[in-house]
Amino acid sequence: MTQYDSIGSSYDVVETLPYRAIEKDNVYLAIKPFLRPHMSVLEFGCGTGFYSSALVSWGVTHLTSMDISAVMLDSAMTRLSSEISSGKVQFEKGDGTVPTSFAPDKSTGYFNMAIGAWFLNYASDKATLVSMFKSISLNLKRDGFFGGIVPHPTDDFDERIKSYQKAPLNKLLPRNQYTEELSSGDGWTSRVFLSEDGVDFMTWHLKKSIYEEAARLGGMNGKFEWRHEILPEHAKERFGLTNEEWKIRVANPHFGILLVWKN
Repeated sequence: MTQYDSIGSSYDVVETLPYRAIEKDNVYLAIKPFLRPHMSVLEFGCGTGFYSSALVSWGVTHLTSMDISAVMLDSAMTRLSSEISSGKVQFEKGDGTVPTSFAPDKSTGYFNMAIGAWFLNYASDKATLVSMFKSISLNLKRDGFFGGIVPHPTDDFDERIKSYQKAPLNKLLPRNQYTEELSSGDGWTSRVFLSEDGVDFMTWHLKKSIYEEAARLGGMNGKFEWRHEILPEHAKERFGLTNEEWKIRVANPHFGILLVWKN
């Protein structure tokens, strides 16, 4: 059983958080220039289908979404039952840390694009991250690319950890609690809180440089770009922050988006 099997549909609470809509807008801005009619897309770590649904709304008509949690997949399949019936979406149970083809015919190099919203941050070390990128690379066409949401890309955690230990960041949701530095020095273990009533899980915040190195070692040898979190001004009111608190939030982004091409 994965930690997400025990969370189940309770994970949907994240969709009620003000930041989630902002995150989705950031993802759309990042991948919109590359969306094409009839492209084949693979989604790693689809969870309950939030981004599966978004991808369909953005025009994707050939989507394969996978997750390691059967409970999460059940929720996703219920959510997108009509899209499954129409043939736009299919779901697969699998482990993204093990290089595996998720193509309908199990061939390699099948997909034009791969997406991983909060997928790579479940790598607890560089070796696992490399294996994830190998799985991504194996599934992409030569000119294919991957877009992934990860914790804010940085190699300097000291000030970030201090900031998340005090207001306003220790009150906002989702909330990061950095618990232990990895013995390798490659990053930190983090517990992410989605609600005040028990919806939380363990994740890992690896260094920016580790993501970049792992992508190359995993076979993603093309252009690599970071897109940093964009917060609209109206988010200050949605988060309920004062001007000073808003400055702190802007200075401490929650996430970043990496775009990397196979060749």
